[in-house]
Amino acid sequence: MTKQACIIQHLTLELDHQKIFSGLNFQLPASKITALTGRNGQGKSLLIELLSNNPSFSNSYTGHINWQVQYAKLSQLHRIQAKTIAEALEIDIYTTAFQRIENASAHFNDYDIVDGKWHLLQEWRQILANADLPISFDYSIDHLSEGQKTKLALCRLFLLKDHYLLLDEPSNHLDQNSRKWLLTCLQQHTAGALIVSHDLDLLESVDCIFELNQLGLQQYSGHYSDFSVQKTLQINSFEKQHEFNKSELKRIQLKQHATRMKAEKRQHSGKKLRDGSQHKMFLDMKMNSAQKTLNHVKKQQTKQSEELHVSIEENKSKLEIIKPQMFEFASSSIKKGEILRLKQIQLIYGSSTPISFSLHAGQKIHLNAANGTGKSTLLKTIQQDLTFKGGEIFKNVQSIYLNQQFYLNDHASQLNVLSYLNEFNPDIKEVSWRNLLGQLRIRNDKVFQTLEQLSGGERLKVTLLGMSQSKLPFELLLLDEPDNHLDIESKQLLASAIKNYQGAIILVSHDQAFVDLCEIQDQFTL
Repeated sequence: MTKQACIIQHLTLELDHQKIFSGLNFQLPASKITALTGRNGQGKSLLIELLSNNPSFSNSYTGHINWQVQYAKLSQLHRIQAKTIAEALEIDIYTTAFQRIENASAHFNDYDIVDGKWHLLQEWRQILANADLPISFDYSIDHLSEGQKTKLALCRLFLLKDHYLLLDEPSNHLDQNSRKWLLTCLQQHTAGALIVSHDLDLLESVDCIFELNQLGLQQYSGHYSDFSVQKTLQINSFEKQHEFNKSELKRIQLKQHATRMKAEKRQHSGKKLRDGSQHKMFLDMKMNSAQKTLNHVKKQQTKQSEELHVSIEENKSKLEIIKPQMFEFASSSIKKGEILRLKQIQLIYGSSTPISFSLHAGQKIHLNAANGTGKSTLLKTIQQDLTFKGGEIFKNVQSIYLNQQFYLNDHASQLNVLSYLNEFNPDIKEVSWRNLLGQLRIRNDKVFQTLEQLSGGERLKVTLLGMSQSKLPFELLLLDEPDNHLDIESKQLLASAIKNYQGAIILVSHDQAFVDLCEIQDQFTL
């Protein structure tokens, strides 16, 4: 029997009089890697905070969280409150004692502190080296990049070998090599972990997946590919039921019409007979009996019709919750041949090596490199948002640069949805924009919210919509890690748009599975 790390019963969370989720019942198996996924805004990070007994939510939830083992957490917005690597790993008391002993200036209790821990110095240095981090315990945290800080925080948790780990988006800010390191560490961490992630490579390595949505928490066994198959079967089942219910409703409506026509015909015939020679009392009895039968049939048909209406609406709602959306650009490439050429470009930030490459109309390339090498700088240089130290750039098409937040420019975050869309095409009326937004499930007062208030997936949809209706044609799309904060459905939506876009694309991404979804085969490495 599988040992459980944590047993959760009847868990309900309500914030500001709004239910985030309710009645969740599930178990976290020890020694297994479990993933928690779902659309942005469903409460995944809040669930992680609840499971870690965050005191901020003590008065906001009901239910029971029963831990059977020790646990540790890495939140999505984790900030290291330390000055050195040793402090971040929470081993500074030991490294300081070791250092004093090595320098022949030991205090009388230093030997007690390090007793039985002499082998750990090499172990700590090894875990830092494996993470490609500085192995000096006195190294300042201020000199580390965001990706390095994330790895350091993860190193601290992986030192807790007997702790079950709660990890919220652990691969954010990590380059491809660092993601491989994370995956290796997780597989070696035998105590188990719950990971909130939309990283497709990471999800492919888990033992089971929980999906949190408006229907509750659904469990799927196996890796992401198994999850995807099971989801498709679930969607197909709902769609078949939806079509069957619509067909049944139409059949009942036709039957109701036929019943009504028969009743009118009988009523007309009965009136003619009543006006004739037949006995009035006998005819009245027959008509009353027929009317009762008719009323009973009508009542049954009305009940069936109402039940089907409810079932159709329920299935429609469920499909909207679980079925991913698709998006296609209607644009087509106008230019032919070479549209971009870089010759010995020297960037003002990042790599000092001169960059040379060319891009042709309709070509899509994956720009791959480690953190800090200048990928974003290169895209901004191509867009002419940044200058460069030397070399030549030839570009003969309109391009659009999109950052990780899907903003076209710095002031876009403060624009509401409709104002932002008008920047793409001011000729389109508000009612038309709202109809198009409704098809993307962005409705009602949502259109008056600023882009900053929307989730990453919602911003993506709004920007893709604007680009598809753009008055100014563009033939080169520069995407700077667009998948970094997207849920799985939004990643699939974006991948579909990239795949079907007929113009040229330069994509920066550390997620190879996402690049594969986009069907981009050409690669340029800085």
